[in-house]
Amino acid sequence: MMTGFGYTNQGGANPLLIISLIIVAGVLLLLPEPASADQSFSQDTDIAISCDLPGQVIEAGTTTTFDLNILNRGEEINRNIWCESSDSGKYGWEVRFKDGDTEINKISLPTNGSKSIKLVVDTSSETPVGEYALRVHIGDGWYWVYMTISKTHIGEKGTLQLSVADKDGEKIKGAQVAIIRNSDQVNIDQVMSTSDGKVSTDVPPGKYTLRIGRAGYKDVEKKDIQIKGGNTTDAGTVMLEKNQFAAEITLNSPVITTTADTKPRYDLTIHNIGKSDDTFRLGSENLSQGWYVRYEAKAAPGTDISEVFLKSGEEKAMVVEAIPPQNVTVGDYQIPLVIDSSATSYAENLTAKIKGSYELKVYADQYQYSVNKGDSLTFSIRLTNTGNAGTLTNVSTVISAPDGWNADISPETIAGIPPGESATVKLRIVPPGNIVASEYKVSVKVTSDQTEKSDDFRVVVHEQSLIAIFGIALLLLIGSGVYYMFRKYNRR
Repeated sequence: MMTGFGYTNQGGANPLLIISLIIVAGVLLLLPEPASADQSFSQDTDIAISCDLPGQVIEAGTTTTFDLNILNRGEEINRNIWCESSDSGKYGWEVRFKDGDTEINKISLPTNGSKSIKLVVDTSSETPVGEYALRVHIGDGWYWVYMTISKTHIGEKGTLQLSVADKDGEKIKGAQVAIIRNSDQVNIDQVMSTSDGKVSTDVPPGKYTLRIGRAGYKDVEKKDIQIKGGNTTDAGTVMLEKNQFAAEITLNSPVITTTADTKPRYDLTIHNIGKSDDTFRLGSENLSQGWYVRYEAKAAPGTDISEVFLKSGEEKAMVVEAIPPQNVTVGDYQIPLVIDSSATSYAENLTAKIKGSYELKVYADQYQYSVNKGDSLTFSIRLTNTGNAGTLTNVSTVISAPDGWNADISPETIAGIPPGESATVKLRIVPPGNIVASEYKVSVKVTSDQTEKSDDFRVVVHEQSLIAIFGIALLLLIGSGVYYMFRKYNRR
C-alpha cells in the first residue's frame, strides 16, 4: 500500500522512513551545540558575577545603581574592573564602580571569597528612549546589565553656574545676575547669588550675556556664554568692584506680630560696604497716625540715636522700636524707614501686625475678710474680659482653701464673657470651729479656653466672742430678776 513518500510493507518497517530518520540524525550531529538558555553572564569561569536586579527603568539624565555580587571560585585574584558599552561614550554617560562611598577600579579576592560592589551609571539627559546594555568584566567573568530609558530630555534646559566675589576674593551674597539672550536682547531670567557667592540656574540652550551687579558695587558683563541642553556651563568667578559710597541694610525680621500693649522691636544692621567712610542719618516717613519710630544702639539699650558714623567695612547693629498709639486697633501697619547716606537714600519697609489679646481680670471689693470660727463667709468676685481678641469661653473658677475648710462657688462655669464685659461669681467659705484664730490664705484660679488668671484673698478667723455670750446671759439674768420682783410685790 502506497502512503506518503513511499509504501508500507505490511510485514515490516518502512525502508524510506528509516533512511530519513538516519539522515536527520546525522545532520543534527553535525550542527554546533546549542547556546545556553541564559547568556547574560559567563559560565564555567573562576569569577562569577550576579545581580538581583539586572534590568532597571529610568529617565534620561538620572543616576542608576546596580548591586553586583562577585564570587571567586578559583585562585586568589587581583583584577581590574571595567565596563563595556558603546552607548556610554556615544551619549556621554559616566560609569564607575563603588564600594560604599569609595570609587574603585580593581578588586582583590581570595579563593572562595566574595564581595558586593555597586555599578553606578550617570546617564545624560540627551539619551534617547530605548533599551541599553552594559557588560561588566572582572577577570574571566562577565555580566550583562540593562537600562530602559523611559523618557528623554533632549532639547531641555542646561545649567548655568558661576561665582561672585569682590576684588579681595570675599564671596558676595545677594548679587543679581541678569541673563540676557543675545538673539533678541530679552532678559529671560534674573537670579541671586547665595551666601557663598554661588549661582546655579537652569537656562534654555543658546548664547547669552550675563549682567552681574549688587548694591554698592559696579556692574559687570560677561558676553557670549553658551548654554547646552542637558549640560552645565561654568562661567567662572565674576569679580565686582565696590562703589565709593554704599551701604547694605539688613533686617532680621521685617514683619512682627504682636499685641496692642507691646511695642514691636526690629533688629537692623547697617554695613558700610563702600570704599569711603560715611555718616548715615536715621529716620522714617509716612507713618500711620499716632505711630512713632525710634532707633537705639543694640549694645546700648535705651539710647536714642538719629545718625551713625561708620568707617569703610564697618557695621552697626541697632534696634528699631515702633511705638503704636494708645488706642491702636487690630490690623497691619506699615512702617517705612529712610536711611540717608552721602550718596544714596535707602528705604526699608517694616510691618507691625497688631493682633488681639486675651486678658482676664479678677478682683473683689476687698482682699481681706473676717469671719468667726465655724461661721460662714460669703463674698463676690468680678471676672472681666479686658482683652480685645474675642470672647473668653468656658470660664471656670476653682477655689483652694486650707484643709478642713468648706468652700463652694456659684456658678462654677460661665459659658462666655465678651470683651469689655464682666461676670460675677459668689464664693462661700466656712472655716472649721476648732482651728486656731489667725490669718489664712484662700486662692482663686479662673481659667478659660484662651487664658487663665489667679488671685489670693486673706481671711482672718476670730474666736467666738465671750463678751457677747456673757452679755446675753446677763440680760437673761436681769430679766429673770425683774420678773421675779414683779411677781413678788405685785401680789402684795
